[in-house]
Amino acid sequence: MSALNTLSNGQKAQLRNAFTLIDGESRDSSITKADLISLYKTLELKVPDDDSLKEMLTIDGEYKETGVNFTQFSNIMAKELQKYDDRMTIYNALKVFLIDSHNHELVIDVEVLKEACCSVQLGELGSGDNRLSRQAFDQLVEGFVKEQIDGTKLFTASKWLDAYID
Repeated sequence: MSALNTLSNGQKAQLRNAFTLIDGESRDSSITKADLISLYKTLELKVPDDDSLKEMLTIDGEYKETGVNFTQFSNIMAKELQKYDDRMTIYNALKVFLIDSHNHELVIDVEVLKEACCSVQLGELGSGDNRLSRQAFDQLVEGFVKEQIDGTKLFTASKWLDAYID
């Protein structure tokens, strides 16, 4: 399914408005480097360097020197919104195991999370034992677990999300 198909009509309308604003005075139906520079200046923000501006106008590894049209812009934004939704889904699932939340940092007892993650059957029923192994789980959380004085091991899930989920 195309990322664009995941957007509501309201979101599509907001993207159209955003595109029109960024296109600016040129009204040439494409967002160019000049449009981006003008936008940053209008918002009184520091204009990114040339490489960063070119990166904003790069799609699938190809720099769009003549600009990005509305369809391309919409697809880029839909993919970015989809990443946000995926991240929020994982964040909300991890909140079920929450021990402590300070400044949106999720802290979870790693053994409780491991038990839950490694006991769930993945895949179709009858397709064999497809549970996540404890060894694979340990590798997935490596570097994000800290042992407390009492021996409890805590998983800093919010830092893990930042590292692995764009």
